[in-house]
Amino acid sequence: MEATTNGAELNVEQTFAIGELAQELGITTRTIRFYEERGLISPTRSEGNQRIYSRKDRGRLKLILRHRDGGFTLEELRELLDLYEVSPNADGQHKQFQRIQEILCQRMAEVDERIHTLTDLKLRMQERITWAEREITKVD
Repeated sequence: MEATTNGAELNVEQTFAIGELAQELGITTRTIRFYEERGLISPTRSEGNQRIYSRKDRGRLKLILRHRDGGFTLEELRELLDLYEVSPNADGQHKQFQRIQEILCQRMAEVDERIHTLTDLKLRMQERITWAEREITKVD
């Protein structure tokens, strides 16, 4: 949304309808409403009670979408958003990046542990398969 004054363009806070955001970000409107219900974004409402999303809401959604598949919980996403909210500048962004790194390193350690556990399980299963195969040949 832009306003003009004496022929010059004046940049007014850009807003988005839910459908516009959904299309731009490649998600459903239901996904956007889900994050709103969880308090991660908070659009304003028009007189007709339609959601109006700000550039800030759009930015928050982009961060959520970027990290949701990386094993981040909703609470961790909220924490990341709040870090920048408290300091909406380079310092806040730096703190966000540090926390992202911490969370991802922790997730990687958890994944490594799961891989180790599953590898051990797979070896034990293979031993049981070999044992079962030997027992089958004894019976034949």
